[in-house]
Amino acid sequence: MTELISKYKHIWGDNPRALLEEYNYQSELTMKLDTLKPEYLDLKTFYEIVLWKLNRFPNIQSDLLDELKGAGTLKAKEHRQAEELLQKLLTTPGIALPMASTILRFLNPSVFQIIDDRVYRIIHPGKAKYPSKPQKLNKRYLSISCDIYFDYLDALHKLASPKLPFEEADRILYELDIKLGNKIGTGI
Repeated sequence: MTELISKYKHIWGDNPRALLEEYNYQSELTMKLDTLKPEYLDLKTFYEIVLWKLNRFPNIQSDLLDELKGAGTLKAKEHRQAEELLQKLLTTPGIALPMASTILRFLNPSVFQIIDDRVYRIIHPGKAKYPSKPQKLNKRYLSISCDIYFDYLDALHKLASPKLPFEEADRILYELDIKLGNKIGTGI
């Protein structure tokens, strides 16, 4: 062990723990989980641990949670009325377009469906994928993401029928892509 400490002395001097001053991974959640007492482990905390590891823990504000409840009042094909809400979700750390669409879908499946690689590939074959969330958010990313998602929902409405209900389209088309033998990360 002293060999390792000596090897990297040029980085940490005589104190490897000095690097902890720069450690800021999921800082709020890390602080909370570092003080966890095992006897207080519950399902919510268990999920927080999993999301911490996946670096997918969204730090969502309570006022945004309240606004999300309003998504349940929208009617079919009124999805564009949620643009401001979608942009707020997209500015939340840990939430990109697929996660934002998932949240909205569970709140109101008659208005929103999940966008992901598989379904997007079926809806828009050969079209470039929706953008990944950049390190530094900008208005262009937010605008493009909203446009892509709302166009995607419009396309799903055009495809919807009694045999392919809009409310189930994301799941049906997801499974279709699997049956077609497509893999995630391959093709467009």
